[in-house]
Amino acid sequence: MNNIKKLLCVAVILCFAAAVRAQENSYGLREDIQEGVILHCFDWTLSDIKSEIPAIAKAGFSAVQTSPVHKGENVGAAWYMLYQPYDYAIGNGIGNSNELTELCNTAHEYGVKIIVDVVANHTNGDLRYVASYWQDQSLYHDPFDVSNWYDRYQVTHGKIGMWDLKTEDSRVQEKIKKYIQDLKACGVDGIRWDAAKHIGLPSENDSFWSNVPDKTMYNYGEILDATGGNDNTLFPEYQQYISITDNQYGNGFASSFNNGQVNSSIGNFNQRGAETSKLVYWGESHDTYCNDGGSSKYISQNNIDRAYAVVAGNNGATALYFSRPSSTEKNNIKVGEKGSTHFTSKEVAEVNHLHNLCAGEPNYYVHEGNVAAQVRKSGAIIVLGSGSNSNVSFTNGDGKGNWMAAGTYTDKIGGGTFTVTSSTISGKVGSTGIAVISNGESTDPTDPTDPTDPDKVYTPILTSPNETSCFLETTRSGTIRIWVWNDAHNFNVNGTWPGDEIQYMGLSANGNSIYKWTYSGTETSMPTNVIFTDNGNKIIDHDLQFVNHGYYIDGIYTKTISDVISSISSFENNGKKNANLWYTLSGQALRQPSTPGLYIHNGKKTVVK
Repeated sequence: MNNIKKLLCVAVILCFAAAVRAQENSYGLREDIQEGVILHCFDWTLSDIKSEIPAIAKAGFSAVQTSPVHKGENVGAAWYMLYQPYDYAIGNGIGNSNELTELCNTAHEYGVKIIVDVVANHTNGDLRYVASYWQDQSLYHDPFDVSNWYDRYQVTHGKIGMWDLKTEDSRVQEKIKKYIQDLKACGVDGIRWDAAKHIGLPSENDSFWSNVPDKTMYNYGEILDATGGNDNTLFPEYQQYISITDNQYGNGFASSFNNGQVNSSIGNFNQRGAETSKLVYWGESHDTYCNDGGSSKYISQNNIDRAYAVVAGNNGATALYFSRPSSTEKNNIKVGEKGSTHFTSKEVAEVNHLHNLCAGEPNYYVHEGNVAAQVRKSGAIIVLGSGSNSNVSFTNGDGKGNWMAAGTYTDKIGGGTFTVTSSTISGKVGSTGIAVISNGESTDPTDPTDPTDPDKVYTPILTSPNETSCFLETTRSGTIRIWVWNDAHNFNVNGTWPGDEIQYMGLSANGNSIYKWTYSGTETSMPTNVIFTDNGNKIIDHDLQFVNHGYYIDGIYTKTISDVISSISSFENNGKKNANLWYTLSGQALRQPSTPGLYIHNGKKTVVK
């Protein structure tokens, strides 16, 4: 009997850990990718993306886009070689099918979707470097280079440096369709179609778009600048099958902020027949950064963030955030190199959270003087055209009381105070030049980040009174790591600075993030020192004294946690005995997890379905 109780206890603890993980990392992410925002982990390995999924979810990204995973180049190859397919089967330098499945499984636990970049318009520039099947020249259009980008036939049939596939051919369609299903079987949720404007439409006697994309998945295609034909008719036809990119809108904002000016644009493709609800915006993309003469590579990250903030403030359109490689020279950007994690910064994350919060609400773009602002019903994104730490005053939408409710708000990025009346919004924008204000009323009733809901507030907990552990509560939003040691021993699994990532546990009552570190090794001595870091930077500059079970707030020790899981039982659900388990924490209520089959007592009987 005692053994059974022990097993039940272990089962409860494991279920609780899984439940917490599932719930605490939802962050109000959107189920529909088009309603959320996308992080482009360009050239990252799938395992590197997997390791950052908790931070990606916390930063408010509903989806992650990978580079192409079809057969091709290994780690260390130039990035553009991934855009010259060898064969339509999974596996290259960034990962294989098993790693893709693992990534999708982990991402789904956190509410994040996975999009894979697919190159279906062409293969290699030299058919000697493709699989034997694809060496058959009858699978390609007659080889000629595009010379007139305003000739639609040339755009859909000509070479753009690589052999142009005959996408209207059923042999080509079936191979690529099979590849899409292989991706789907790994758990992939969406496809980004490279060079989509170079693939013809049904009205042009090419059935690719009506036959190949899986309509149960999210699909969007790359269209740069124009179609080469009548955009007013071709944009809507593409959008019958896929969402499309509007590169000129975001590129225009990046350029204007780089010049210290506010852009008045409310879109580009949507002025030429496209529906905003099926557009993809960005501040920059891999094309604007990685190619020779890329328009964004020498624009500061902060000005790109300002552009992203404005385009991500739109309703309907999704927005893509690009993780910059460390190099700017085209041939030095390599397959498999992890890019910037600046996406975790507060100015990016808070823009994402407002985008998710306001999904479905209209937006009103205000551009007055040095201010660009996307005003919604539940909040606003405010961006300075130049400078920082400035007081601003601008119109509340149309100024007729139809937009943000009057009141006093705190900027979620810089901490400044904003006063909203029916006609104006006034306050101070902080050091990033970006401010986000909101009334905190989510349009998603399942938003798990609302700290006012007691079922969604994390209570610090010890799984054993004998564990070696500590907690950190912080306002920081980067990758939080811990470095723990004494004179004789290093307690870090990762023995190199800045140490191990510390496990995110949930939100405090005031909405701050809480992390927990638990030692899993065999050392019997106790640590004496600890350092917490945010993206490799010390949260406090000096070494801290390690207190076992200590609770630190932004690096300052405040108390010691003593509560331990203490009781296991069954309870009645609607008058019937339930074989599932619940537990309390030394008589204190624990928040309810979202996984089925586990019930936590919170002073009320709650069924998790």
